[in-house]
Amino acid sequence: MPSEIKPIYGTERVKLAEVAPLEAPYSAFVFPTTYCNFKCAYCGHSLGHKEMKRKYDFVPEHMSMDTYRIVVDQLKEFPQRLKMLSLTGQGEPLLNPHIAEMIQMAKEAGVAERIEIITNASMLHQQVADDLIAAGLDTLRISLQGLSSEKYKEICGANLDFNALVENIRYFYTHKGKTNLFVKVMDVALEKGQEENFYGLFRDCTDRMYIEHMLPAYEGVALTEGMDITRDRYGGIVKKLHKVCPLAFYMIGVFPNGDVEPCDTIYKPIVLGNVHEDTLLHMWQGDMLRGFWRMQLEGRRKDNHRCAHCCAPDDVAHPEDHLDDGAEFILEKIRGDFA
Repeated sequence: MPSEIKPIYGTERVKLAEVAPLEAPYSAFVFPTTYCNFKCAYCGHSLGHKEMKRKYDFVPEHMSMDTYRIVVDQLKEFPQRLKMLSLTGQGEPLLNPHIAEMIQMAKEAGVAERIEIITNASMLHQQVADDLIAAGLDTLRISLQGLSSEKYKEICGANLDFNALVENIRYFYTHKGKTNLFVKVMDVALEKGQEENFYGLFRDCTDRMYIEHMLPAYEGVALTEGMDITRDRYGGIVKKLHKVCPLAFYMIGVFPNGDVEPCDTIYKPIVLGNVHEDTLLHMWQGDMLRGFWRMQLEGRRKDNHRCAHCCAPDDVAHPEDHLDDGAEFILEKIRGDFA
């Protein structure tokens, strides 16, 4: 069956302005690791660990299984199951040797309708593929960095056998069972005229594929410095930049050390707490997050110096998530929390 040409995000969405504030987040991004084996030219990892520490206060690490167990136990406390648990965040998840065990644990706990991973697939060898599928992974999203070994070297500095990578992707698709396999590539990783090559190469070994538009997701990365935002990563025309970042209203992110933020970005605009000292439910219901929501809804997003440098609202937000026009309505609903 030919693959669909369709963005790899979840396309069944409700209008966030009509349901916010939520009793429970729709999504949780739990970071199995913040190490990456690639240094993609448009990513913060291209700066190196020392510069990432200086610019983002970012220190790479793996999440321990002890921390992960605490996270899964706390996710079970929400009044509704998550729509999606993504074991992804600012690193390559397959670098964590316990990734299949993490999937299985969350699956058995029933904390989410869908469990997914976003990977560069450089480590998607046959045994790894078998382990992920057996663990019950619902969706594997693969992010390519070109259509040749030479392009990989140029984009992310990696010595990679592209033909072997394609064979590993085909193996996964052949044995995937109930797992959905999505493949995407950034437009800057393709040579002129390679769009059809990409679609032709993967149309019979993926469920969905898409070419995304590169945007300046990381401050200080030379490739995207000063880039104007006229389109989002899915090709949609950006007529007006978001005043309200919608991410904080439907997701949480958990760093490997247990720190919790109201999004999945590298910036940590605010740390709501740590799972070793507080619970995710309490943080979601707490005054700190509601104060952050209020700042956003009042059009003061850039008062937070980390939010001021983040393009996520104009990069990955979808039309259904737009909150600018509904900001006063949502503020009215949560006003009692600030009385």
